[in-house]
Amino acid sequence: MSPRAVVIYCGMLMSLSAFSVDVTLPSFPAIVEELDAPYSQVQWTITFYLFMAGVAQLLWGPLSDRVGRRPVLAAGLSIYLAGCLVSAFAPTIHLLLAGRLLQGFGGAAATVMARAVTRDLFSGQELARNLALAMAIFAVGPILAPLAGAAIAVPFGWRAIFAVLAVFALGLILSLLRLPETIRVRLPDSIRPSVLGARSVRLLAHPQSRYFLILSAVIMSSMIFILSSAPRLFDRNFGIVGTFFALMFALHGTGIIVGQTLNRRMIPRLGIVRAMRVGNLVLILSATSILVLALTGLATPWSMTAMFVLYSTSYLIVYSNASAMVLDPHGDIAGFAAAAYGFVSQIGASVIASVLILFTGDSIAAFGTTLLLICVTCFAMLAGWRVR
Repeated sequence: MSPRAVVIYCGMLMSLSAFSVDVTLPSFPAIVEELDAPYSQVQWTITFYLFMAGVAQLLWGPLSDRVGRRPVLAAGLSIYLAGCLVSAFAPTIHLLLAGRLLQGFGGAAATVMARAVTRDLFSGQELARNLALAMAIFAVGPILAPLAGAAIAVPFGWRAIFAVLAVFALGLILSLLRLPETIRVRLPDSIRPSVLGARSVRLLAHPQSRYFLILSAVIMSSMIFILSSAPRLFDRNFGIVGTFFALMFALHGTGIIVGQTLNRRMIPRLGIVRAMRVGNLVLILSATSILVLALTGLATPWSMTAMFVLYSTSYLIVYSNASAMVLDPHGDIAGFAAAAYGFVSQIGASVIASVLILFTGDSIAAFGTTLLLICVTCFAMLAGWRVR
């Protein structure tokens, strides 16, 4: 594989999580009905997956520094495939959640290896630009996953969705045959507790890495909050579920592609952090508009979708650039750094989002207010970095 082809493969690895999350969204009402489960517990199929995907990165990242990126990917994707089978045959919501945890555990390898492999090959602004390219490829997930989920669930039921995810994972495993090993020097002591502790201290002691680790958790919580809340908001406020919801939600992916294309152009002109500030202003505009639409009674499925598309254009400008700011100073321990980044951002974000969805309920106004608070907090942090 050429370096560009490797980046494209990394984008596909990143899209695994998007598929795993977004493909199930149109089926939330059907899962609620068939498993006789509360809506909030079905929403937890998102946060449980992301929570475990964050925790497991602490294993996969350091392990890849020791044995290489390819063996870790093979093991992780195989475990993910097993989680798909558990989810497909789950008779209760509790076993479905267990299957999602298993998927998250294996899928974490794909997420962390995508970042580690990219860091193995690039640094500086080239790292940020190639992460943006991978994220643009990742956007195929949000576009196709809801449509695929609806297309599969309508004739075959929601359980068939997990069979398709298993096939996707199998394809990624087969593609490993062409992926070169990108780690230059293996570190045999990388999973020793003392070494992990020393590297944690190193990462957290670095002002840039520490600051953007925290920021990444704040901004990622906004997207998990949206993903977990959107099916419920569209169902309870507009009566939109299934295929129609999938069609509307798929438009969000187009926003990601537009945003990451602009991001790649802004980085050389503005720098990484200034590009993040521009993107964050767009996020604030989108969240404010959702709140205004709710308070004025003008919220419709199309106006909400338009605001979500606008939000999608800039969310990853902030999130992917934050990952570059965290990883860049630690090229010699890229696996560990990528794992720590994924752990802090996903665990922190999942905990925040899991709490928020319990309090916002069906209210679009409460949703918009909460989203705006997250965005304003993130912008204040970016402004604080300039002061530093």
